[in-house]
Parts: sequence; C-alpha cells; structure tokens
Amino acid sequence: MGNINKIFAPLGGKPLLAWSVDICQKCDLVQQIVVVLNEASLELGKRLKEARGWSKATISLGGARRQDSVTEGLRKLKDCDWVVIQDGARPFLTLDSIATGLKTAMETGAAIAAVPVKDAIKLTNGERLITETLHRDRLWAAQTPQVFRFDIITEAYRGLVAELTDDAAAVERLGYSVRIYTGSYDNIKVTTPEDLKVAEVIAQEKKEMRVGIGYDAHPLVPGRRLILGGVELPFDKGLLGHSDADVASHAIIDALLGAACLGNIGTLFPPEEPRYEHVSSLALLSEVGDLLKREGFGIANIDVTIMAGNPRISPFIEEMRCRVSQALGIDSAQVAIKASSNNGLGFVGREEGIAAQAVALVQEG
Repeated sequence: MGNINKIFAPLGGKPLLAWSVDICQKCDLVQQIVVVLNEASLELGKRLKEARGWSKATISLGGARRQDSVTEGLRKLKDCDWVVIQDGARPFLTLDSIATGLKTAMETGAAIAAVPVKDAIKLTNGERLITETLHRDRLWAAQTPQVFRFDIITEAYRGLVAELTDDAAAVERLGYSVRIYTGSYDNIKVTTPEDLKVAEVIAQEKKEMRVGIGYDAHPLVPGRRLILGGVELPFDKGLLGHSDADVASHAIIDALLGAACLGNIGTLFPPEEPRYEHVSSLALLSEVGDLLKREGFGIANIDVTIMAGNPRISPFIEEMRCRVSQALGIDSAQVAIKASSNNGLGFVGREEGIAAQAVALVQEG
C-alpha cells in the first residue's frame, strides 16, 4: 500500500473506503454519514465525496486516537437516535448487516457484528509460554458495524482516557449489555498488503453482473439531420424528436439505466424540458455514464442493433463505436454495433422510421 492511507488503496476498481460509504449512501436506514479522516487525508476524502456523489456525507477531521476520532464523528451528528460505527478498512459492509445490527441493538441498546473463532486460542505469558487454552465455543472475533443508541455511545466516550480499539468495549465499561449478531468471515479488515490481496479476491466474487435492455424508434422526416450513435449520416431525411432523436444512443441509455435500476431516459431527461431540445444524445449518454460510476457500476459491454431500410449503416459503424465508447469512457472493444434491414418488414422496411435495440451488461463496483 506504500505511503497511501490504506483506506484509499484501490480495491476492485475503487478506493477501499468507497465500498462501505457507497453502501451507507444507498441504505434507506442511514440518514447521515460522517467520514472521519486524519489531516493528511482530509482533502482526498472531500474530493472522493464529490466524485462519488455522497450527498449524505460530511468529511470531518479526526483526533489523535481512535476514540478521539469517534468522539469527533459523534459531534457532527444531528438529531440522532442510533449510531452505526463502521471501520473504513472493512470494505464489505452490506445493507443486511446494517439492518440486522439495528434490529439487534434495539434489544439492549448496543450490538456488534462478530463471527465465531475457528482456531484454537492460546493464552500466554509475556514470554510466549502457554498458560491456558481457551474454549472456542464462547469466543467471537469482533467486527463492524457496531450499533448503539446515541445516548449510550456518547456517554461511553465522554471523558474516556483509556486506550480502546473497540467501540463496544467503551460501552461495556459502563455496564451496558452488548448483544452479538452474526457477521461474515468475508468481512475482513484490511491492515496489510496481504489483506488487500485477499480482499481483491473477495471483491471480484461480490461483483454482481446485471443486464439491461433498451429500445427506441423515431419517424424519418425531411428537414432533420440523421444522427445515429453520435455520427451524422448523409441522408435526405432525419429522425424526428425533441433531442437529436439518436435512437442508437437512446437505446443504449435505457439499457444502461435498466441494468442499474436507475429509471429510464424519459424520467432522467424529460422531453418537456426546453434544455433538452435539440440536445446531443451523445452528451446525455455521457451523463448516464457518469451517473453509473457514481452509483458504483462499471460497464462490461454493450451490444446494439440499428434497424433501418435506408441509409446503409455499416460504413459508419466503426465511427459510432468510437463515439459511444468515448462518451462512456470505455474501450471501443466493449461496444458492438450491428445493422439490420428488418427484412423489409414494418415501418423500417417502408422507410418510415429507424429503430434500435441495445443490451448492456454492467457490474457492481
């Protein structure tokens, strides 16, 4: 990991910290996010917030010790009843672990994720001589998230002097009961370069693939430019629409939005809004590409079929692939574009309009 703060080390195509904050941003149960960083990482954290669209997040300066940083984070929270504390070095937070943690914490006011210890645990003296073998059936390895009623955790950290590495320990010192709920063995903490290698394997396994389908069709009319895949084709007619009516780009947009469950082109770019009149669909496609990145999706590949009786599409396909890939910030090898005459059938065969269908494969993370 070199000189970089480990929570900004790249993991699965994004900074390690982004894995857990992205989940909190998506979680309906989370209303506020405070990311506590040291002074050297503060500006990097602010830039990451903007790049990933963390609208719930506040980037805050921490303290000298872990408990000082937690205390600073607690001070930033407003009108809060429950607090979920997550270690930024544990990237594999899940929506389920947050929900389960909150449900469990409601029983006693405090709960932590943990997993049963698998290995035999030996207690030693200061000279590495075993003094006792502990029974595994009662041993748990603590993880995060750790969930607390706001008043309990703030009381626990008020005036705390002793060095602690675990939030639950601060609460236990006051005599509160802390309930364990089952975490995950995948929920590792990245401390060393070796941990990062293991995390990379887990990250690849956790990346979910999603497929979306898009379709669009517009009539051909005189007096309009014909734009397909961001390329202007020489023809005596063009496609009628509020924007430039680029059916290929529109189909791709809907395929990408569908794969990521982010709505459709009409909701994102309402046709009744004047600012979208005559707008380049390639510019809209670029916006959608940026949106997917902010939502944590990468594009694996896109496959488009353009259905037209005339003009011939094939001479312009390579340029279309380049334009589309540039708009999305991906390689042209990830974009396939094909042409079909629709066998002379329907409105395409009668040259009344042009249609396009697209399939997009996106990957989380």
